[in-house]
Amino acid sequence: MVQTLPKRNTAYKFWIKDLLNAVPISQDGLHVFDIRGREASRVNIIAAVVDKQTNEEKTFSSITLDDGTETIRVKTWNEDVKKLESINIGDPVIVIGKISLYGNELSIRPEIVKQQEPEWLLVRKKELEKTYGKPEELKEKPITEETPPHEITEEVVVSGPTITTRQKILELVEKETAKEGIETTRLIRLSGLKEEEAEKAIDELLREGELFQPRTGFLKVI
Repeated sequence: MVQTLPKRNTAYKFWIKDLLNAVPISQDGLHVFDIRGREASRVNIIAAVVDKQTNEEKTFSSITLDDGTETIRVKTWNEDVKKLESINIGDPVIVIGKISLYGNELSIRPEIVKQQEPEWLLVRKKELEKTYGKPEELKEKPITEETPPHEITEEVVVSGPTITTRQKILELVEKETAKEGIETTRLIRLSGLKEEEAEKAIDELLREGELFQPRTGFLKVI
């Protein structure tokens, strides 16, 4: 008799925010979740690594992924710790693995973790926007009396043409970015903007996936 191998569940592509809104479904003791109307137990995520933790015994290691919508941890134990050995903060990675829920924390148990070129972050972002549309918090707010234009695209003059605050931040990051990125405090100083104004623009660009943090306190263009 020919042995039939068990069918592997599809690894679906979602925003990380979608995972955190997942509804658990009981299915033969497996971790299965209702995510955007799909029964999912495995996911395929491309995101930037913004944190990494390993215990002294090297029996546990985790990385935190950020795709601009939310963050989620990828957790490994014992032999699986080696899957994260070559991964560093700032790396764009693809993670394929099982969704796990322990206590109140949803995480990913990885089957595959591979470094990616930075442009794949934008490719995945466009792919998800085409499939699901932008996540709610990333959608542009309409201009109304309650949300005047200057709160959305405040304009500043930079030795000639008028450009938006966001454009100015992006242009400076592109111009000044070294391999490790530009330090946030230096970026704000070079911009000539008020600190609160610059930080607001930077935060929006991070959430929208236009910028990412290769390491704490530094910024790069995706």
